[in-house]
Amino acid sequence: MRDVKRILVTGSEGFIGKAVVKELAKSNAEIFTLDLIGVRKSHFNCDIASADLDAIVNEVKPDVIIHLAAQVVVGESFVDPIRDLEVNAKGTLKLVTASIASGCKNFVYIGSGGAIYDSNADMPLTETSAERPVSPYGLSKGLGEGYVRVLSEKAGTGWSSLALSNCYGPVIDHGRGVIFQFWKAITNGETPFINGVKVTRDFVHLNDVVRAIILALDKPVNSRINISGGTEISLLHLYESVAAVLNSSVKPTLKEPISGDVLRSCLSNERAKRLLGWSPTIDLATGLRMSLIEDVKKN
Repeated sequence: MRDVKRILVTGSEGFIGKAVVKELAKSNAEIFTLDLIGVRKSHFNCDIASADLDAIVNEVKPDVIIHLAAQVVVGESFVDPIRDLEVNAKGTLKLVTASIASGCKNFVYIGSGGAIYDSNADMPLTETSAERPVSPYGLSKGLGEGYVRVLSEKAGTGWSSLALSNCYGPVIDHGRGVIFQFWKAITNGETPFINGVKVTRDFVHLNDVVRAIILALDKPVNSRINISGGTEISLLHLYESVAAVLNSSVKPTLKEPISGDVLRSCLSNERAKRLLGWSPTIDLATGLRMSLIEDVKKN
């Protein structure tokens, strides 16, 4: 963050957002945050799809915007796809337009690599792999990225799209996701369930995601780059790993995959290594111990 003086973080009160703001607080940059909720210094309570957004961005005049605000629940995108579109696509369009108008020179977009690619394509998926979203969420996040790319390129401003695989971390802080659901069921003495034993995912630890975002502040890559663990694991194997960390012998209930869920996901992170100088440092075994044991004890 050598030349960055003013940073605006949208979605600052979310799982990743809070961790990013905490890391940014160690720098000399002036931090501004925006979310539907939250009370903190230099914070704006705002819906990114609202008419108030332009005035806020113009007031802040950030050097960099880190755009995390999103509708992130895949199931909700089926229930209310219009709202999903308004937040993830229209909201992003409004933000990048306001960003360019305010003189911002670097836009960091946080996307979803798992939701946009064709899960029938060869693994690991690269940034040039075929795209075939199977949910409104995947469609809207891909469209949001498209607006960032097209408008930033036209304006000649820097941008990066970080396409995340499944981000995980302290389960109490996260409060959602398959690892959290497994932990919650086991610790509450309930029977966990697995939606598709052959369904696979690729996990990347929160700390590694935050580090990638910080790197992108100084080094816009003007491209999509996958931020991932680069390892494919089945939900059944994942459950067995979680159960082993928690010393649980509980057997899960096996169910069919949820309609609209991606069936396979594993993202190559070779471009991130090459362009951003980033690679994951926390393997899944270590990350699970941190998230399920060490971080739980801290709370």
